Amino acid sequence: MTDPKDAISADREWLVNQIAHALRNPIFAATVQTEALHFKVGDPAAVVKTADSLHDQLLRLSGSIDEMLLFGRPVHASFEEVSVAEILGTMVARYSNGDRVEAAEISSNDVDPKLTGWWDRNAVIVVLERILDNAVQHTEAPHEVRLTAVPTGDGALEFIVSDQGAGFTPEILEKALLPFYPQHSGRPGLGLAIADKFVKFFGGRIEIESAPGEGATVKCVLPLRPK
Repeated sequence: MTDPKDAISADREWLVNQIAHALRNPIFAATVQTEALHFKVGDPAAVVKTADSLHDQLLRLSGSIDEMLLFGRPVHASFEEVSVAEILGTMVARYSNGDRVEAAEISSNDVDPKLTGWWDRNAVIVVLERILDNAVQHTEAPHEVRLTAVPTGDGALEFIVSDQGAGFTPEILEKALLPFYPQHSGRPGLGLAIADKFVKFFGGRIEIESAPGEGATVKCVLPLRPK
């Protein structure tokens, strides 16, 4: 017998997926047309500035739709032996260089080079990117964020992201893992919901500790091996 909660979750994901697909094609076409403005108007400064702004907005909207599609699709995983140290190094480099959001001062701990998890590497990166995006976007420059990996001793590992940002109010903390909540600066509020969905797929969980003005600590607990 199907659990009613599972049916509700499936309906919600289907709806998000449908909305994303309906919007993606016209936004792509508009992006191409905006890029072509530079060649059609003789490059007047005001028009170019407007075109650049519109193009940036379209790219931002396109990124939001990609997040909706990611949330709306089932998780597919290809399991392999994944080095925890390599994951940490990848994330530190990616955020120090500003590859996804504004460059951040991100640090990590040292872990045993032999420590591995039986995961889908890309899925783990998806999870950590969404948590780190959230941390960087909610802290002031230079965006100091700490990423650590700590074995729990019971067959799991905690990826812990800590920041000194504004923190969560109790109301937001209670609903922080829900899709589209909270929306912030025009973003759809799907990052932590995506992370939570992927982590649950691996049999793990996300825990958040925060208070207003005291930053936030997000723990992503993943089994090192499938149960």
